[in-house]
Amino acid sequence: MTVPVGGPPLALTTTLARLRALAAERRLDVDEILDAVSLSERTGVPVEVTAALLRGEEFADPTPEETRETVRRRAAFLYAVSRDPQGQPYAVAEIAAAIGADPRWVGRLVSGGRPPHLRHCAEFAAFFGRDLTFLTDTPAQALNRALWPAVESLNYRSGDLMADLTNQYGLVSISTRGRALTRTQETLLLGMITGILSSEVAR
Repeated sequence: MTVPVGGPPLALTTTLARLRALAAERRLDVDEILDAVSLSERTGVPVEVTAALLRGEEFADPTPEETRETVRRRAAFLYAVSRDPQGQPYAVAEIAAAIGADPRWVGRLVSGGRPPHLRHCAEFAAFFGRDLTFLTDTPAQALNRALWPAVESLNYRSGDLMADLTNQYGLVSISTRGRALTRTQETLLLGMITGILSSEVAR
């Protein structure tokens, strides 16, 4: 399940309304889906801004300098929350070599500084498995992009999802590494799996 490259097809206000309606229809805890802290940790949008957007507040379009500052802040955030296969922060030299950038440029970017240019940002985002939009989205766009998979997950729900997955795709069980899921989390997870599998079958 992927978010369209150009972003979700609905505006944030519409996405929020759709999510709330689907959650009510499925009798799920919408506050668990629209948790400002969790969404902030996934998007890099400050918690207070995330909470304001969830309340329906709107923000003016950013200036070019504000957009550049957003890119720098999200790049530092992305580096801070990412780990290499050994569970350690990525080495600046490794990132620089992989994206063809000066290590000093990378070091300044990941420390929240002001590199002389932002030309390698697409490659920087790709190094961490993200699109450039992760760095450039406005707060509303970032939140909308993070919420869209939940809309798709709930749209896929029909009856007993686990039974549907077993019958249609032969899924036997799902490992959550010992972590108990709430009904809302389980519904979102199974919906996401259904979406991915149905997309694969359609190819």
